[in-house]
Formats: sequence, C-alpha cells, structure tokens
Amino acid sequence: MVRELLPRDVKKAIERLEAEPERAWRLRDLAEACGVAPRTLQKHFHRFLGRSPLAHLRELRFDRARQELLRGVPQAGVTEIATLCGFVHFGRFASEYRRRFGESPSATLQRAQRTSLLPTRVLPTMMPALERPAIAIVPFEHDGSEPVRAMAFEDELAVALWRVHWVNISAPSHARYHLRGKVRDDGNRVRVTVRLTDVLSTRHVWAAAWDGDQHDPIGFAERVAIGIARAIQPALRAAEVARASRLERGDCTAWDLTMRALPCAASVEAAAEDKAIELLDEAMQLAPNDPLPISLAAWCHGLRAGHHFAARPEVEKAEARRLAARAAQLNSGDALTETMLASGYTLAHDLAAAAVHAERALALDGGSAWAWGRSGWVKAYSGRAAEAIEAFRIAISLAPADPLNFLWSIGIGSAEFQLGRFADSIRWFERGIAENPASTWIDRFRAPAYVCSGRMDEGRRTLAAFNAAYPGLTITDVRSGLPWNAIYLDRASEGLERLGMRP
Repeated sequence: MVRELLPRDVKKAIERLEAEPERAWRLRDLAEACGVAPRTLQKHFHRFLGRSPLAHLRELRFDRARQELLRGVPQAGVTEIATLCGFVHFGRFASEYRRRFGESPSATLQRAQRTSLLPTRVLPTMMPALERPAIAIVPFEHDGSEPVRAMAFEDELAVALWRVHWVNISAPSHARYHLRGKVRDDGNRVRVTVRLTDVLSTRHVWAAAWDGDQHDPIGFAERVAIGIARAIQPALRAAEVARASRLERGDCTAWDLTMRALPCAASVEAAAEDKAIELLDEAMQLAPNDPLPISLAAWCHGLRAGHHFAARPEVEKAEARRLAARAAQLNSGDALTETMLASGYTLAHDLAAAAVHAERALALDGGSAWAWGRSGWVKAYSGRAAEAIEAFRIAISLAPADPLNFLWSIGIGSAEFQLGRFADSIRWFERGIAENPASTWIDRFRAPAYVCSGRMDEGRRTLAAFNAAYPGLTITDVRSGLPWNAIYLDRASEGLERLGMRP
C-alpha cells in the first residue's frame, strides 16, 4: 500500500521503526511515540498492513539484515550485523534467515565479500576539472545541552559525501548547493532535520528528518549521515538535470550535456536515445577523459541494439562494448559510472564484465537504487530469477518514485516469466508500461506471457500492436536483441511462434 494513504499514526510508527530497527520496541512505547493508544495502533496496522506493528518490525529487521549481508563489507560479521538489526537470539535468526532466503546468513556474507574483493587495477584519480556539482556542509544549528553533537553529524556527513565521487565537497562560497541542518536534543531523544538548498535560485531541493535516542550517539550520527548521502543523490541529480535543461546549448559544459542526456537515455525510447547520443557525443568532445558521458553513451548504444531501435544492431552492440571498455579505463570509483558501465556491458552481451561493474557499483554505494536495479538485470539475464527479483525489489524500496522504476517492474515481470509464474509476470509487465507508456517494446515478451497463461486473444492483440510499431521483426531478431538465457528465449520464442510471428 502506498505510504501516503496510511493513517498518520501508522506512517509515524513505520518511520520510527525504520529509523531504529535495532531498538527493543514495545507496543506501548511505539504507540506513545505516535500519540495514540496501543490498541488503536495495533488495529490500524492490522487493517492497513495486515500484520501487527511488531510483526512489521520483524520483517523490517530481516530486510535490513539481508541488505547489509549483501553489501559484503570487509571485516563485517554475521553476529555484528544481526545485532545492529535488532536480533539478540542468533540461532533463531540464522534458522529463520535460512528458511526465508534459502541459504545461511554466513553464506550470503561470504559470497558478497568474495565479490567485493575482486582484483581491480590502480585507477586514475578523478580530477576537479571533470565538472561536478559542489555541496557545502554549512555548520549545523543546535538546540539542546550538548552543542558538540551537531559537529559529530557534520563530520560523519562529510565522510559519507566524500565517498560519493560524482559530488564535490566545497566551501560555501564555491558551492551552488548548501546542506544545512539542525540538531535538537532534550536529554533523551535527538531529532535531526536537514535540507539541501540551491543558493542561486533559493529553492529547496530536498529535506528530511531523523529521530533517535541517546543510547548510541555515534552510531545514530553515522546512520543519519549515510541516509542523507543516499537520499540526496537522486534529488541532486534531478536538480542538475532541470538546471542543465534551462541552459542555452552553447553555454553547456560536458557535465551539463550529460545531465541533459540522462533523462533521454532513461526513457528507453527510440527518438530519445538518438537525442541522448547526440548530446553525449558533444560532451565526449568537450571532456574526452570524463568516464560518465562515455559510459552513458555505451548504455544508449546498447539500448538501440537491444530494443530494435537501430537498423544495424550488431554495430550498436560493438559500439557499446568499445565505449564501455574506454570508460572502464578512465573510471576512478564513481558508482554512477560503474552502474552505467554495467548497463553498457549488459546490452553488449558481455554479462561477465557487467556483473563485475554492477558489484563494484554496489560496493561503492550500497544504497543506490540504480545499482541494485542493474544488478537485478544481470542476474535476470543470467537465469538467476529469484535473486533478480530480490534485487529489483530492493531498488524499488530504496527509491519508490524513481523514474527508472518502470525498468525494475519490467525486470520483475521478466524474472516471473522465467519462473513460470505467468499471471504475476503479466501484472508486472503491465505495471511497467503504466509507469512508462513508451516501453511497449516489452510486448515481445508480454505477448508470450499471455499465451503461456492461456489468454490467447490478449496475446494476439498485444503482438499485433508490437508488430505495428516494429514491422518486419522476426523471432530471430527478438532472440538476438537482449542477452537472455536459453530457457527464457525458448519459452518466449514458442509463445511468439504460436501467435504467428515469422521465424
């Protein structure tokens, strides 16, 4: 259920639980924090979510533990992660974890740590000349008994933002965006409010608040800083796209041109991909050593090949592979570029290279919805459908309003198709098209899903619409477009053949 439709007390309770899942919450304490009676809160949770507040907390803790284990942070241990997520009975945690996810928590962590330790080359340092938006962390205000607490948040935030390589940290006089905050504490509880402002337009770009207690001030400051660094990235990216779109073409830097190209590429629509490549070609001329426009161009060429937007798809795949290799040589730890590299390599049909860059993107920024989504696609194409669904769901949960969510919905639909759950597959395909009506290219797989579920008439109508948009396309063309595994392609081909598509 969409959170905006929930009662105020349920929304507030969810926010408190998400902020402190490790806390030993009691229903009475949670209800008091939300300003309602325990029985009222319990009733609202059952009515709107179908479970009790404490059952919701348990689900939240397992989801959080799974995400932390999948990050594979070196030196992290299962016991440490379980404790941070609020579990105190480790035997019960391990047993329930295995039941839910089909493997032990130690197996998840060891696999993720092995991936994060893949050998890497010594990469060049990204130079300031490669223009990026600059943020200044303005000293936080403080209202309470311990003024030093505000400085702790500033320090943790500086470290968290430093890890985001596509954002520069600068002095207020040299930064377009200012990050301001206020820390309030009453001796028991701490509330942190933060806002990001575009100082030239005086517009608020983003704002949020966190609540915590005094039991773990250092851990709370770290969690808030990581949350801020993750949350402001899509907001800042959207602000930069909007700013660049207002500039005269001749006044655009390579970064501005890349930002203007980004929504075109993300729309996954033929004419928009052409426009994106035009902008990115110009960006690459202005900044030939900036890996971001190069990797984004690799994705665009891959999209042209994979979705039948070009007359010579093999040429487009080769260009995607060439550009991705060039960007990989230049990248220096930018998670956004790593994500685009994974996208380019995926659509160039090099899933091994794509998997490496997807894992590196997650190692650099485990809270990136785009990185989780791209990891989901690599797993889906490789035939790891259940793992793909998990990655796509994490992407959606991290950024429920992200413009790329239609791709994650379609990804879940594709994975459900491979698992033989055709009704669920159709539902997710339809959701993806509703989120982005231009994504009718998925009808080459939605039509076979209708066939497999016994809905032949709907399959015929869907394929007829697809053939009208892509005249002359054959089953052979469909099989060569995207790097799907043989089981998926055979099932889709059989459905298309039954609907009368030419071999």
